[in-house]
Amino acid sequence: MFDELLDIADRLLGPNGCPWDRKQTLFSLQAYLLEEMHELIEAIDSKEPKHITEELGDVFYALVFIGKIGENEHLFSLDEVMKQINEKLIRRHPHIFANVKVDSVDDVLKNWELIKKNEKDRKTILDGIPPTLPLLPRCQKVIEKLRRSKSSLAPQPSPNEISDASIGEELWILVAQAQSAGIDAEGALRRHCSLIEKKFRETEEN
Repeated sequence: MFDELLDIADRLLGPNGCPWDRKQTLFSLQAYLLEEMHELIEAIDSKEPKHITEELGDVFYALVFIGKIGENEHLFSLDEVMKQINEKLIRRHPHIFANVKVDSVDDVLKNWELIKKNEKDRKTILDGIPPTLPLLPRCQKVIEKLRRSKSSLAPQPSPNEISDASIGEELWILVAQAQSAGIDAEGALRRHCSLIEKKFRETEEN
């Protein structure tokens, strides 16, 4: 099935292929990939297997499409992509593919962060957070990394029992309060997150 998908992609991008496909570039496909990812997220929320299957296929093809564009522009090959991810997965799971012992998920995550930091020569654990990540997942990533590093800047977990619904309601209420006060809720959160990141980077440098 995968070989058939590659053949279809080659035909669409070939000399007699689809005019729209042949006009695309790595940059033009960024918006396409983002849209397909959001549609997959919506499908997962729907919990409908048929819908998820369809949207997962669209995301899968978007990645193949990007890979084929890269090959056609002689930037990289899909074989190189597969080789790199295989090597990375083995390298970052030494508790599976080597003799490293772990006792918990926390140990696995600590090893993962250390390996990534050494691979990419990062100055801080926050360097690995993509700058284009939407604000809420960015905040969650920052908090996760602060807690893992046991930083005093990390907010303490709530002692109360929480759920998906309760968090959604609390966020809704906070947004409503911001709207009533004429405050840009996203802007306020972005500025606070940036302030915490700045303080943490300063503590790592000292």
